Amino acid sequence: MIDFVNQSIDFGQIILYHKTMDNWPIELELRKLGLKEKEVQVYLAGLDLGPSSVQQIAKKARITRPTTYGIIKILEKKGLFIEAKQKKKRLFVAQSPERILGILRIQKREIEEKEREFIRIIAALESKYSKEKEGIKVFKGKEGLRALEEIISFTSTPEIFVINPKINPIRIKERKKIYQAIKKRLGKIEVKEINTKLKGSLIIFDKVIFFPSGKQKGFLY
Repeated sequence: MIDFVNQSIDFGQIILYHKTMDNWPIELELRKLGLKEKEVQVYLAGLDLGPSSVQQIAKKARITRPTTYGIIKILEKKGLFIEAKQKKKRLFVAQSPERILGILRIQKREIEEKEREFIRIIAALESKYSKEKEGIKVFKGKEGLRALEEIISFTSTPEIFVINPKINPIRIKERKKIYQAIKKRLGKIEVKEINTKLKGSLIIFDKVIFFPSGKQKGFLY
């Protein structure tokens, strides 16, 4: 815990930064960084208020106090809030937007880790895709693509990763229909698209589908 009395923090500069961004779709931009809607509301409320109690932040963000407190603790772990102490009162302080760079660095590390994992998966698939093996199913042509689209639609997870979406044989229009079907069935969906130098495209959900570059076939793993 930080002793707020003995700390020198330029909250005016932080709040000024936010106010100059008022005309920007900043909520949307923060969502793109991986923050959830209520996390964005609490963070921006904290920037507006400066050092504040949970109750004050909750009122500003228009979110219940228990939910606000839980969100603040999550944002603390991300480096976007700190807890301060002023005359025995617990206050919470939203940190400078520069800290968001830390989130980007974390996301970059996570993507690099996933890319290494994808490389291992692709290496295994490429060594086998010339013929169907146990545990791997091959789908060819338009009928095969439709079958894969249906399999994706019935995923049990709302999180989907699409690697190299531009060369994925399932077109954007069709992928959007699939995402809508998943959201309707599961109540939510989170899609992340990543571009890499890998030779092919992947769709990762509760299964893995690999599309070799330039080939009209997909491998369900």
